[in-house]
Amino acid sequence: MSILKNKIIKFCGITAAVITMAGACAKEVTESKNGDNKLYLEAWLNTHFPNVKPTGLGIYITDDQPGTGASISDKDLYFFIRYTATDLDGNIGSTSEEKVAQQIGSYAKGNYYGPTVVLNSELATQAGILDMIRGMKVGGTRTAVIPGWLNVTIDGDEGYETGDDYFKNESGTNVIYTITLTDKTDDIHKWEIDSLERYTAHRMNDVDSTFYGYYYQQLKEPADTTTLPRDTTFYINYTGRLLNGQVFDTTVEDTAKFYGIYSSSKTYQPQQVKLNKNYSDITLGGSSSSNGSTTIKGFAYCLSKLKAYEKGVCAFYSYLGYGYSGSGNSIPKYAPLTFEIEIVDKP
Repeated sequence: MSILKNKIIKFCGITAAVITMAGACAKEVTESKNGDNKLYLEAWLNTHFPNVKPTGLGIYITDDQPGTGASISDKDLYFFIRYTATDLDGNIGSTSEEKVAQQIGSYAKGNYYGPTVVLNSELATQAGILDMIRGMKVGGTRTAVIPGWLNVTIDGDEGYETGDDYFKNESGTNVIYTITLTDKTDDIHKWEIDSLERYTAHRMNDVDSTFYGYYYQQLKEPADTTTLPRDTTFYINYTGRLLNGQVFDTTVEDTAKFYGIYSSSKTYQPQQVKLNKNYSDITLGGSSSSNGSTTIKGFAYCLSKLKAYEKGVCAFYSYLGYGYSGSGNSIPKYAPLTFEIEIVDKP
């Protein structure tokens, strides 16, 4: 990379001398914080992809394998993509592909690999990625070089109109993305509900929803059908999964080891639950002297309905879970979740 940069700087000086515009090249570099980067990127592209022209916004699509599914429309607000990002030297910086993570030694069994959701807005997603996705069909794969000034999200109320606007106002790192479009939707919650309906039909005896986005199946009848008083303290074992079956949390040591998420720093044992008049105020963990912490709405609601020594499984959409943000490397954005929960004796 340093050799190429030296060539760019030398070429700039030669050009200025030959056409007797001593300030022209320097002016191009100093007029914008992206001047040097643009010169370097153009030289790199001329070496590696001399025949590739930029899109209207300014990315360079180097490979395009069309999909056979539905086309992108202006109404689509959410895109599901698999991706791998590299720098111009080919070093992989991030990926959602399990095999790629294994190849580069970054794979962790407890991490989520698969499609990730991106929002069709420059305020939430890099402008260059959105430009890549435009014109694609579901199932298609594209590779593109994205200049640093387009590898950014916008701080503000709206994006820019042109690539020149990004060039003048934003800066970032040049990146090569390979993206596969796996799905799209204009209603993310409906997409989640459809996923839950398919899941519950096959895994939860086709139970009906208790209310919008929440499902429950009893696996073991309670010892007593009386509703537990709202000041009750009890203990549970639980295992949390994504709809693909991947376990992201559990109180059971053997389960943690089997699914590759075991941590020697964690104590695997039944967790204390303290009920409350309002289910959102129910706490998990803690001890006789502390109340623990509140938890996500879907999990808390399930706890509020359990009876003595009952066992069941609940499933719910992301509004009752971790929503747009997801949680760590194991729960992606807009992920419906399922928990198997059982009231057990105090450890």
